[in-house]
Amino acid sequence: MANVHQIYVGSPPGRDEAKDALAARIEARIEGRVRGRIYSLHVICSDDSIILRGRARTYYAKQLAQEAALDLPDNALPLINEITVG
Repeated sequence: MANVHQIYVGSPPGRDEAKDALAARIEARIEGRVRGRIYSLHVICSDDSIILRGRARTYYAKQLAQEAALDLPDNALPLINEITVG
């Protein structure tokens, strides 16, 4: 059976479009790096931080996702990695 994962892009109505665009870029970057190893990936960009949420089978996949998010040159906000492993 093929691995199935979901990527949620965007945020509730009324959110800042720049934050939505940054979240979408981070999600795309992570997906390109981890290639299906993070399930239910969701990136939340707030005024003071970026939060990664989802599920990974290994800590290595969680670390890859974090490094992919940190690699974006225009990302100056602190990163909170809430991806669960298990």
